Amino acid sequence: MENREIIEKKLERAKEDLEDLELYIREFSAFLPLAVCTINPLGRIININRAAEALTGYLSFEIVGDFITDIFLEKEYWERIEKEIVEKISVRNKELTLITKENKKIPINASISLRKDREGNFIGCFMALSDITEIKNLQQGLEEKIQKRTEELRDRIDELEHFREITVGRELRIVELKNRIRELEGQSVKEK
Repeated sequence: MENREIIEKKLERAKEDLEDLELYIREFSAFLPLAVCTINPLGRIININRAAEALTGYLSFEIVGDFITDIFLEKEYWERIEKEIVEKISVRNKELTLITKENKKIPINASISLRKDREGNFIGCFMALSDITEIKNLQQGLEEKIQKRTEELRDRIDELEHFREITVGRELRIVELKNRIRELEGQSVKEK
């Protein structure tokens, strides 16, 4: 009887530890400021954290069961990403366009990691999403400034080329006039 009691106590303790671990994982996932979702091997969303809810506009119960491709503009690109994940185990910094519940398009940076069971079988993947809207806006602003500055420099180059044409043309005209003066002076000496 004592062995049975010991086994039951150990089993009870293991259940409590498992419950504590599950609670820890839920709390940690909820705490993360990074949007994370779990995807099954069929490409269906099986879990998202609060940050993912905030980013997508979907509550967990609204999106769980949907295909991951349903929330991205680049649907055909997902197949290539899946192949890359299987080959490399993880993929980082893939730029995609998230389509929110409100149909807003948000540029995101996705990092995806393969999930395997104890036997090493593919059981899905984790996907972390970062909103890169601010980065894209800064990048666009810089590109616009570069474009504007490039146009200004082209205008200055055109002005300098025009100035060079005028000054070189003027110098050539002066040389012609000096030669003509010499010619005329030479004729005038011969006449005397």
